[in-house]
Amino acid sequence: MARGALGLAERCPACGVPFEPEEGDFIGAMLVAYSVTAVLVVAGIYLTAALTDLGPREQLLIWCGFGAAFIVGTYRNMKGAWVGILYAMTGLRRDGR
Repeated sequence: MARGALGLAERCPACGVPFEPEEGDFIGAMLVAYSVTAVLVVAGIYLTAALTDLGPREQLLIWCGFGAAFIVGTYRNMKGAWVGILYAMTGLRRDGR
């Protein structure tokens, strides 16, 4: 699925099936990425507040930076997870529908 450092292929190189068969299918990948990131950031905030003496400003900087880096670093994996969900729900076909 990967093409370059951050790029994603539009179709499977082996079979030619499009990874986004319908217009707007990328929104599901964004939903997966943001949901996983939100759960990790919220859990991290609670753990940091409970286990350290960091103030709210420091926590905000740490967890905003983590969230942004996590989304950029794992978006391709989240996109792959979404393609798997699409395949399980609808099956992917060469014609894209």
